[in-house]
Amino acid sequence: MKTQEVINIHNSANKQAGKKPSIAVRVFLVILIVIIGGYFIYLNRYHPAIDNLLGGKLKGSAFRKPSTLSLDSSSEYQFKVYKDNIIFSNKDGIKAVNKKGEEEWSIAMTLTNPYILTTNKYILVADKGGREVNVVTNYSVVCSKRTEEPIIMAKINESGYFAVVTEEKGYKGKITVFNPNGQELYKWHSVENYIIDLDISLDGKRMAVCTVDTSKGKVSGGVVFFNLNEEKPYAGIVINDTLISNIRFYKDNSLIVIGDNQMVGFSPQGIQKWNISYNDRSLQAFNIDSNDIIVLALSERKGGNFINSDSVIEIFNRDGQKQGTYKVDGEIKFLDVEDDLIALNKKRDVCVITPKGVEIAKATSSKDIKDIVLFGNKREILMVSRNALDVLELKRY
Repeated sequence: MKTQEVINIHNSANKQAGKKPSIAVRVFLVILIVIIGGYFIYLNRYHPAIDNLLGGKLKGSAFRKPSTLSLDSSSEYQFKVYKDNIIFSNKDGIKAVNKKGEEEWSIAMTLTNPYILTTNKYILVADKGGREVNVVTNYSVVCSKRTEEPIIMAKINESGYFAVVTEEKGYKGKITVFNPNGQELYKWHSVENYIIDLDISLDGKRMAVCTVDTSKGKVSGGVVFFNLNEEKPYAGIVINDTLISNIRFYKDNSLIVIGDNQMVGFSPQGIQKWNISYNDRSLQAFNIDSNDIIVLALSERKGGNFINSDSVIEIFNRDGQKQGTYKVDGEIKFLDVEDDLIALNKKRDVCVITPKGVEIAKATSSKDIKDIVLFGNKREILMVSRNALDVLELKRY
């Protein structure tokens, strides 16, 4: 009897071991595989094979037939993209037009020399050489400031903090910083050097300023670092023989500085972390607007000079590490970046590449290109010519 019981127990154990995993376990394993696979694809999303796998490879006629908006060539406009609309700016103010050419809204202003910047939420309109600055959001002016002296430049960040650089008697320039409500936060006078560019950190607590010094018979660029709750700068550095043109804060308060012969990265404390030399190549265009990548367009010498030279796009991450390159026959005048897409011109061609330098779209224009701007949806490009705006839509297989 005991022998029979042992046999029954043994058979029962074999049946348990032979059972298939439950439905819940199988569903869990499928989800786990999908997550791991998705993460792998994300990490390698710029590899050409992954581009093709994702349907991101755009072929031949990679753009749908463009929608065209005619322009009055006698009027001088600046163009920006804002919340899926096209912003027109001239001496009479600004207006937003949809992709069909229909006006969505407009704001009348009296401007002598309009200067316009856009973020995802804000539009800053300044009268360069005049005395008025306006901040627009949700289709209305939320803040308007008049300055005592003529405006040299102005900047606004994604959080709505903005700064105005003005002329000032006895100084090379004055910076006034405001919060998103238009309340004055900080004021600084530059005694010795002219102000070239500035940026404000996203949290509105720091500012960095680019200056230029020519007093010693050569050009030297300076970077000055501020905590906006302290009267004096907390750090400063001089970069000899470099003309600095642009500076950009990132979310972690690290900074990137673009010069005429090199690019430099700084820690939030104002300590230089790295630099990338252009190696005697000429800087044609650049874009530091993306949170993840920096794009430089550099001309390469041909026959010992830059005339009729070839160009190269070089893409870097925020740590100065090269991510990709893209060769171009001829000069690059315009480029734009939206997250992980890069749009650029090659003569009358408009090309779209990834941060690895992989071309995923190209179209040829019948007109001379004056500017190109990517829409935030990453599916459309605004192409500006002398008497028309074309909205090019990317299409996939």
